[in-house]
Amino acid sequence: MRRLLLVLAAVALSACGSDRAPAVADTSCFGTRVLSYRDLVAEVLIPAGESCESGSFVIVFTRGDDSLRTLVETRVGTVGFIGTADVDGDGRGEFFVATHGADAERRGTLFAYAEGTSGIERFPLASLADEQLEGYAGQDRFGFGGANQLVRAYPVGTAGDTAWFGYSHGEARWDRITRPSWVR
Repeated sequence: MRRLLLVLAAVALSACGSDRAPAVADTSCFGTRVLSYRDLVAEVLIPAGESCESGSFVIVFTRGDDSLRTLVETRVGTVGFIGTADVDGDGRGEFFVATHGADAERRGTLFAYAEGTSGIERFPLASLADEQLEGYAGQDRFGFGGANQLVRAYPVGTAGDTAWFGYSHGEARWDRITRPSWVR
C-alpha cells in the first residue's frame, strides 16, 4: 500500500504544470505491474479514464523510499510485454515496455529504460535492418532468451513461419537467431 501511495504521489508531482494529471491506475487494462532488478523498481500503470487501446502509460522508478524518476509516455496500442533484464551486461537491469496496435497488423513500439550515471534514461535500441523487415507485417512478440538476451519474434510469409531475432547491445543491432528452446 505504501508503494502505491508513493507511486500516486510521484505521478501527481510529475504532472504538475501539465494539462492532464494521470490519476489512479485503470484496472480494466491491467492495473499496475511492478518489475525489479536488484534494488531498482519500476512500476508501470495506465492512468484511469484512458482507453486500453491508446493514450499513455506512466513508469515510476524507485529505490527503497526514494522516487528516482517518473516518465509519462504516449502510446498507440495496448501495453503488452513488460520485462527487465541486463541486456547490456553492465550489472544493472534495463526495463522494457512494448505496445501493440489493435488493428490486424498489431504494430507497436518497444520502450526501453536504463539507469546510468545521470539517472534513469531511455535506453537506445537499434531498429530492425531493412533486410530484416522483408515480409514484416507487425505482430511482434518480445521476451528473453538465454542469459539476459532480449528476443523479438514476428510471423513472416503465409506458411506460419516466424522470424526470430536476439538483440546484440554491443553491436547495436538485432541478429537473426534460431527459435529458442523455451518456446512451445
